[in-house]
Amino acid sequence: MLLRKLSAALFSSIVLSLGLFFMSFWNSEELGLIITVLFFSLFGNYIYGVPVSFLSEFLTESLTESRVYVAGFIYVFFAYITVTMIGGFAFFSIICAVLFYLIDEGIKVVKDTPNDKSKKLEFFKLLVVIPFAALAIWGVNVQESTTTSTDEETNTIYLIPKGYEGSVVVLYKVQNEKSIAKEDEFFMIPLSVEKLPTLKRTDIEEYAIFQTSSEKRYGIVTDKYFYVDEQGNRSEIEASCLHLGPSISSDMGTKYEVLQVTNSSCGQEFQRSGKERFDAQAREVLKYWGHHQF
Repeated sequence: MLLRKLSAALFSSIVLSLGLFFMSFWNSEELGLIITVLFFSLFGNYIYGVPVSFLSEFLTESLTESRVYVAGFIYVFFAYITVTMIGGFAFFSIICAVLFYLIDEGIKVVKDTPNDKSKKLEFFKLLVVIPFAALAIWGVNVQESTTTSTDEETNTIYLIPKGYEGSVVVLYKVQNEKSIAKEDEFFMIPLSVEKLPTLKRTDIEEYAIFQTSSEKRYGIVTDKYFYVDEQGNRSEIEASCLHLGPSISSDMGTKYEVLQVTNSSCGQEFQRSGKERFDAQAREVLKYWGHHQF
């Protein structure tokens, strides 16, 4: 039994890491993250997962038909409660628990069920863990959103040079940069337009950027976006002229956020999808400043 559980711990960690690797489309820049996930999943499986697996065996040994269902619930439940310790990363804990359960119980089915027809039925029963996992992942998302959503407002004003069209990049927690200044109750992000050497002589050579040592603010979104001319006069940018892109975070906090702005292609389509060439521009900008591409 011990060998079975140790094997399940190992292979569930490997499968999780390989899954992330293939989902990243073989992006070598993500290799460090994937290795980190492999290390922590192995650590978690052997320190936490294996004992939980033995606890499941103990609690369900007297059950018959319902044993696999109760065992699946136990695996997922103990993975879910890790949200109190690792927050949103409990998502990985739940996925790993599902893989651990399927591999551990799958090996048991192969050994203990001689009839092929019975094996298929037993394997089918193991899938009960999937709705348990879906419910647990939903619970993690709800708990995370409840934790991060507060009565505080983001109150950020983005000042974009008048007439600029293209990607807008804000880099957070950059050493030796100034913290975000405040004007009344609003935090000010004055963007500057610079030229990117790798896009020289293209129509997307110029990009808007702001770097700060501050962290990104969270809460009720009350952000505003303005074009600002050389005299400091502001004109608010309509929502249909903005496409809000990703904010990439890590355990060290938000690294960057990206958005797009236009004054010639405003509309629902731009607001929803932006422009592909502006996406390409943002990827080049992030690459230039040493960040993983989104």
